[in-house]
Amino acid sequence: MSVILREKKLKSGGKSLYLDIYHDGERSYQFLNIIINSKKDDSNSRKEKLDIAKQIRNNIELELIAGGTDYVPKHRNKIDFLEYCESYILKYKSKDKRMIICAVRHFANFVGGQRFGVSRLTTKVCEDYLDYLRSDEVSLSGETPKNYFSRFKKVVKAAVSEGYLKINPAQGIIYKNGNNKSTLRKEVLTADELRLLAVTPCPNPLVKKMFLFCSYTGLGIADLKELYWENLAGGRLNTRRVKTGIEINIPLSQQILNLAGPPRLKKDLVFEVNLTTNGINKNLHSWVKRAGIDKHITFYCARHSYATLLLMNGANLKTVSDCMGQTSTLHTVKYLNHIEELKDKAINSLPIIEFYEE
Repeated sequence: MSVILREKKLKSGGKSLYLDIYHDGERSYQFLNIIINSKKDDSNSRKEKLDIAKQIRNNIELELIAGGTDYVPKHRNKIDFLEYCESYILKYKSKDKRMIICAVRHFANFVGGQRFGVSRLTTKVCEDYLDYLRSDEVSLSGETPKNYFSRFKKVVKAAVSEGYLKINPAQGIIYKNGNNKSTLRKEVLTADELRLLAVTPCPNPLVKKMFLFCSYTGLGIADLKELYWENLAGGRLNTRRVKTGIEINIPLSQQILNLAGPPRLKKDLVFEVNLTTNGINKNLHSWVKRAGIDKHITFYCARHSYATLLLMNGANLKTVSDCMGQTSTLHTVKYLNHIEELKDKAINSLPIIEFYEE
């Protein structure tokens, strides 16, 4: 096995760099699109181009050596998964290309539009992405979440076959009809974490106000887009959820009203939401990171945090269901189960003591 950096003389007088690869008894050539022109390039430029070519040669040699092992070269681990998805789409020719584009776009929104190293793509991330596709935050209907996730799995499988991943993190995840209403996989924020966010600067102050407002009202981004000042009359929030049409009528503290800003005309929107979901989550991701909170938080987590905090402060399932504008307490059980899990973890984390009988 050998990977040799060679050069081909061009009629223009320059040299085109390419690799002479011999592996498993077969010889192949890979042109690097790197041209060194002795007349136009100075010594530093020629050296930089040559160094790049040598690095490419080293990477390819390492990949060939690692073939058939569980080792993934570091330069592949650092690849941005979203960039890989874009290159995959450019080469993809089948009829479902549009669906793959949508699946990738939703994944970009899910991770907040941030660079996402391929090594970070774990089974937990894939499971959370599936939950995201089925959530109110995205509002996809019918078989769309299933179709998008199956296309996402196709992209992940391709990344595995090309050596960017050794194990397929999405392989064992099966879409089942009907979301599991008894389990909450989304991250939630504690009261202390919300207080921390309240005193932490956000790249976009409007995103900060909207997120905190929803964390104490249970509204989603779709509800904010339809929220008018007439819905905040008399120190109460009186509106209907966009998804269910169910009325929400809850009191608002002055602190929460302050997030909405000075009162305006009844038919004026409370929040001028002029950002995309991707833009909102991108700002949210930076804000949470700046606060030192190690959780994957999307905007819909505000609604989950609201329900959890209500239950932790003694509210019953029916009350929480009404406050959130849900059609049934069956949708609220997942938050109660989440609290039970938190209690179990708290008890199991108590220090073990050595006990001796006297």
